[in-house]
Amino acid sequence: MKAKRVLAVHDLCSFGRCSLTAAIPVISAMGMQVCPLPTAFFSNNLTYGEFTFHDFTDKMTGFMDRWEKLGFAYDAVYSGFLASVEQIEVVRDAVKRFASHVGSLVVVDPAMGDDGKLYPVFGLEYVEAMRTLVKEATLITPNFTEACFLLNEPCDMTAPSEEKLRAMTEKLAALGAKQVVITSVPADDEIKVVSFDSATGEYAERTTPRIPFTTCGTGDVFTSVVTGALLRGETLSAAAELAMRFISRVMEYTKDAGTDPREGVIVEPCLKELLR
Repeated sequence: MKAKRVLAVHDLCSFGRCSLTAAIPVISAMGMQVCPLPTAFFSNNLTYGEFTFHDFTDKMTGFMDRWEKLGFAYDAVYSGFLASVEQIEVVRDAVKRFASHVGSLVVVDPAMGDDGKLYPVFGLEYVEAMRTLVKEATLITPNFTEACFLLNEPCDMTAPSEEKLRAMTEKLAALGAKQVVITSVPADDEIKVVSFDSATGEYAERTTPRIPFTTCGTGDVFTSVVTGALLRGETLSAAAELAMRFISRVMEYTKDAGTDPREGVIVEPCLKELLR
């Protein structure tokens, strides 16, 4: 059977697992071909405090022009952290060019904030631009903070009720995405993930114990697992459950390994758990 093909639009960090170095192994292990469209090249991820990088924005459209000329096709377009409004527009162009056929999947991880606030590099104009990309998506995977900003709602980091969470997922779907997963929902000593599929009306909540350990790349791994699972034909609820369990597994493994947490989650020894 021909492998499905994912156009992954993320930055590339040579050292420290996140973005493309998290997405490529995860989606590949799940049986898909990953074709990267780098937004920027970094010597290492930003948690080290210093880095060298090269912005690739002005080359991205040229890559797409050549792919279009060669007749390349993709089963999914999947974007993660984007550094500017200009890059958001490039992803919208990629969706228009390569995700127009029936059954194509558009996944947007609107990575722009956490812990109740935007990342320092972003302002409200970026949030507004991200809403235009969300409108093009099949699936969006914001964390709770990002969901609040997309909805222009106060970001209260106390544990929300099921009624509030369901309303948030439905309002996010009304922005344009057919499927919604909200991660990192405040839930005391647990991690909560909720999902909503507007086509079926199915809403689901799931929790896992909070692991006393932090590292980078977890959001990239989570959305990559969900993307792979959906391309394998699994339901959104099953995909979110698999992603949550896999993140818990790699977090435990990484904590027990005792490596520098700046290196990101250790996914390599755990990839076999994504096979079927």
